[in-house]
Amino acid sequence: MIMTEYKIKYTSDKFDIDKCRESAESGYSPAQYQLGQCYEEGIGVERNLAKAFRLYWQASDNCRPAQERLNKDTYQCQLAKWLKKAVKRKDFLSTDLAEAMCMLGSCYRHGYGVDCDMTSAVEWWCKAAELGDAYACDCMGYCYSIEQGGMPKDLEQAFAYYQKAAERGYAGAYFTLGLCYSEGNGVGRDDEQAFLWFKKAADNDNPMAWVELGNCYATGRGVTVNYKCAVEWYRKAIDIDGYVSPDALRGLANCYAEGHGVEQNWKKTVELYRKAVVMNDAEAQYLLARCYANGNGVELDMAEAVKLYKKAANNVCENKGYYGHAGAMRCLGDCYANGEGVRRNAKQAADWYVKAEELESASKSL
Repeated sequence: MIMTEYKIKYTSDKFDIDKCRESAESGYSPAQYQLGQCYEEGIGVERNLAKAFRLYWQASDNCRPAQERLNKDTYQCQLAKWLKKAVKRKDFLSTDLAEAMCMLGSCYRHGYGVDCDMTSAVEWWCKAAELGDAYACDCMGYCYSIEQGGMPKDLEQAFAYYQKAAERGYAGAYFTLGLCYSEGNGVGRDDEQAFLWFKKAADNDNPMAWVELGNCYATGRGVTVNYKCAVEWYRKAIDIDGYVSPDALRGLANCYAEGHGVEQNWKKTVELYRKAVVMNDAEAQYLLARCYANGNGVELDMAEAVKLYKKAANNVCENKGYYGHAGAMRCLGDCYANGEGVRRNAKQAADWYVKAEELESASKSL
């Protein structure tokens, strides 16, 4: 679909709000921002700040004017007041009322015109979810998954809400459902279902889903192994503007290393690993260290390998759920035991072997 770039706020002879809405629904950020302005000021549509807020929110990751609009104190105060009045109105359609409740919950979550209050946010999301708002269902699923807003951690409840959000057309829940099936969170692990939901999310332009599809095709999770498809999805994820996942960089690097779906190219492998290392990715640090240790794509350099092994071994990130890299710890043990890239030190070698075993044992118990 060819989409018009919308820059002018006010209507004109060339402006077509139906085409603008079509582009906005396809995920085109400038159109989402433009349509948000129309709803904020009642241009060509009935004024509705809940719809304006939602459109600005959807556009904010890729549209600076939308982000700036959300961050303006005058807009936030006006928004919160309007939403509070809206939820008390009796002449609203149930869908509009649900949307207003949902957006009021988001105001409480982010402190837009009100004090941050996750308990109040959950109260409004719960009401909106009961009226069928898909985004509110997704928010409730999130709260149950991480114990937010007074909700207990309940992965089955979280899954149920994510499923409702997806069934009601919220594309953001497609990827989350894929993760639930992939990891067995709140539902039995099912790789085929995970693949189907990742594919649906990918078709709705979710970059994280592009990476997961690459992983599925590369490993045969839920689908027949197809390295060419894996390479295509990894490249799609890497070619986007903005943040690029280190998983995509590593996935494509591994394909170049093994010659899977592409001609083997160790220099390209190293180049991609380095990009992921800059993002402080522990697995990439370990894999690049292996390249230096074996002379793959670079001159053999055990001192550099040891430096990278240490980075990976000491790389702790609770948000990402890793506490060092066991493989790097074992390789460090070998380096100290054999005096490769570092002075031989039997005690250091033993210490790293123990740390690797403890980390592996802890991972198995999860």
